Amino acid sequence: MSDNSFSNDELLALNHNDHEWAFQGYLEGSRHSEDKQKFLLAWVNPSENDEILECGSSSGKTSIDFARKSSCYCLGIDFDEAAIEISNAMRDKYFPEVAARCQFEYGNLEEMTFSRGFNKVLMPDFTEHIPDQVFSRILSNIKSQLKDTQLYVYTPLRSHIFEILKHRNIVLKNQSGHINVKTEKELVSFLEENGWCIESITSRPSSIPLFKYVEMVLGHIPLIGRLFQRRIAIIARPATQASAGV
Repeated sequence: MSDNSFSNDELLALNHNDHEWAFQGYLEGSRHSEDKQKFLLAWVNPSENDEILECGSSSGKTSIDFARKSSCYCLGIDFDEAAIEISNAMRDKYFPEVAARCQFEYGNLEEMTFSRGFNKVLMPDFTEHIPDQVFSRILSNIKSQLKDTQLYVYTPLRSHIFEILKHRNIVLKNQSGHINVKTEKELVSFLEENGWCIESITSRPSSIPLFKYVEMVLGHIPLIGRLFQRRIAIIARPATQASAGV
């Protein structure tokens, strides 16, 4: 479980991401970036009428990719002002045609008032970077304002062999920003306890050649399967909406 002792300044100081490097990977079509963006686009399936809020937009590549490949509107929010500056700069330099439909703002998702009635809220590789107390307040704020929204959570699984090795400092090194990597059971329970109803759960393999095929085969075997389920993709709705039969 997460360490809830971090202050906002301490969270910001953690090594969450190299925003420029991540965007360069998107431009060059790196294996990891291409695999992630292809999945997210198919999974969220943005359409012309969608208004999408991206939490922790980082380099901005996901919102930009969605805006480029659909007619949706995307707003990326990040608590790192440097990330917002880079996102806006990269968009304006490489894809200025999407500027009207893809915007980035500095903000605190725990308390900010949303400017639109976003029908989809995206959290790609976001929840593992924040402690439970922050995650809970963000979920509460979203649920109180966006009562008819769908939440998309995409994150690594703590039960995967890589994460087990990283968190025990065996061979692999854990990223300092990954302070809250959960198992599927922990994440599902946390969302439900915070008033969200799970609609679907999908597990995904790594993007590593050959190893991903090993994961695809072994990930379905009872008892050991969870060791080879790299990421989880969860769609949820506010429980009040789900209970009303929406």
